[in-house]
Amino acid sequence: MVLKLEQDTSQKDIEIKITYPEKNKTINRLVSLIKSFNKQIECYSDDSIIYVNVSDIYYIESIDKKTMIFCENDNFLAKGRLYQIFDKLESKDFVQISKYCILNINKLEKIKTLANSHLEAELSNGKCLYVTRKYLADIKRSLKENK
Repeated sequence: MVLKLEQDTSQKDIEIKITYPEKNKTINRLVSLIKSFNKQIECYSDDSIIYVNVSDIYYIESIDKKTMIFCENDNFLAKGRLYQIFDKLESKDFVQISKYCILNINKLEKIKTLANSHLEAELSNGKCLYVTRKYLADIKRSLKENK
């Protein structure tokens, strides 16, 4: 991969051009990350409002009727229900893995089968989440789209 940066003082906005020989998973992920770069979710932590970049989110989980957003090392309380936040994301990079959890597919390291025929998603930060078989087709579709 070659990265070229060019400063143009006459340019009013940032222009991103990606040139590639063949569209693949890497290109799709780059485009998705760029699109989600400025998108933020309003969260709360210790009575303060924090805006979390969508690309920094590892997963979102509903716990005791509260929606929590988990990043690499931090977690935040989000206003709204799980499905409402899922709708706000408007991204193919997020997929529901259970009734209570949404996963950022870009943070997924691997999926493995457990002895009791359950599935487990391991994230790039080492966190493991259970995957309900009901949502397995959604994960497979999302992985194929991000190829």
